[in-house]
Amino acid sequence: MLRVISYMRRFAHKCRHNASPALAITQEEIDASLRAIVIDSQQCFFAALKNELVAGVSISSKPMARLCPFLDDYGVIRVGGRLRHSLLPYEQKHPILLAKRSHLAILIFRWYHEYSCHAGPRVMLTLATRQFWILSARAVVHKVISRCTTCVRYAAVNPQPRMADLPSARVTECQVFRRVGIDYAGPLQMREIRLRKSRTYKVYLAIFVCFTVKAVHLEVVTELSTEAFLAAFDRFVARRGLPAQVFSDCGSNFIGADKQLRDLINSATSQIKIAAATPMCEWHFNAPSAAHMGGLWESAVRSAKRLLIRVMGAHMFTYEEFTTVICRIESVLNSRPLVPSSTDPQDLDCLTPGHFLIGQPLLAVPPRTELDAPRSLVDRWKLLDHCHQAFWHRWSSEYLSTLQQRAKWLTDQPNVRVGAMVIIKDNSCPPLMWRLGRITALMPGPDKIVRVVRVQTAQGTFVRPVVKLVVLPTDPDDSIHP
Repeated sequence: MLRVISYMRRFAHKCRHNASPALAITQEEIDASLRAIVIDSQQCFFAALKNELVAGVSISSKPMARLCPFLDDYGVIRVGGRLRHSLLPYEQKHPILLAKRSHLAILIFRWYHEYSCHAGPRVMLTLATRQFWILSARAVVHKVISRCTTCVRYAAVNPQPRMADLPSARVTECQVFRRVGIDYAGPLQMREIRLRKSRTYKVYLAIFVCFTVKAVHLEVVTELSTEAFLAAFDRFVARRGLPAQVFSDCGSNFIGADKQLRDLINSATSQIKIAAATPMCEWHFNAPSAAHMGGLWESAVRSAKRLLIRVMGAHMFTYEEFTTVICRIESVLNSRPLVPSSTDPQDLDCLTPGHFLIGQPLLAVPPRTELDAPRSLVDRWKLLDHCHQAFWHRWSSEYLSTLQQRAKWLTDQPNVRVGAMVIIKDNSCPPLMWRLGRITALMPGPDKIVRVVRVQTAQGTFVRPVVKLVVLPTDPDDSIHP
């Protein structure tokens, strides 16, 4: 702005006096342009104050009277203050008075923000007050920093909607492993054979978690391919039964398995048509880059890796040793209490996932009960059914109540709007390389809170969770400067 005004004043001076000034803009021209801009801004926001100063009457505004303003020789309103006898420069003893709503104040703080290499508010205020006194300067500084794209990218403050309610798959009774979540853990090292110089290779764990009782099933997988996952899923179905609903993230092996299964069902062969008539499972994918939406299986991954790393240590197991350890870890995970232990000294048992699998914790020694006594087949069936119903009654009365509270994300926030400019957070690249996009569609949940949106970028359209976006301000009166 100073350079543009300087050229305009030079052109007007040349037209009036037919002069030929120097090519480079001088400091005197810059100062004259600044005085002209300041006088115009003060006339716009401090007209009443300037009239009072010209008339020599007392200042009516008490906040202004505290600053003891006066007019200098050029007609610029400056702060009188109490530093007249200090050794500071004249510009710092009597800074220029500016309003916080002035666009000149925004430009000044933008310039000092870039001049100080995107420094914080304290540095900007220190530099600006050497020449200018801006009313409510901290609010202007916050406005400038919040609209700087570089600072917004590095701050990466994303909206965090309130934690959603638990889905019906988590809080309704059903058969164990009828609703499962799937994730991978690893990689882990395994030896080929027990020889000293045997080859080592990577293996992974496919973790299946029951949504209802948190029972865990572990399968060893040698690679992250679609074929390896389908084989692990086939082994799971053979042991635990076909699930009605499967939940997972958007891993390439899960996406590939979904595609292959769809192609298999839609095949024209007669055998596949017969197989397609059997009950099929429904697959649900979370939004990409939304690990927090799969907290149930992420917690199981952490627990399994925690136990496995402590058991293995620096050792490297063979296949038989590794699968044995995995089965033991599975039994440990299925013996964890679903609810805290009771304070009653007579209550020696707690509800675990193992109760729903085999009727007792997997690590417990089976005590001698009434089932060991000779009974008729009908009586045994009735007793087993009574025990089964008792477990589900404890599940609904003890375990479900522990899921009532929200651990975090408690406050309601305004939903994002269609058309808002956003920055897509990507952990694989630095913040200055994050892509810009615009929200084109909202995907609200059952509670009308938007947690997933569709974003249009230069590379195409993507579905992303709101917590992976940084919403940029879209104020038309004060847009983001590049």
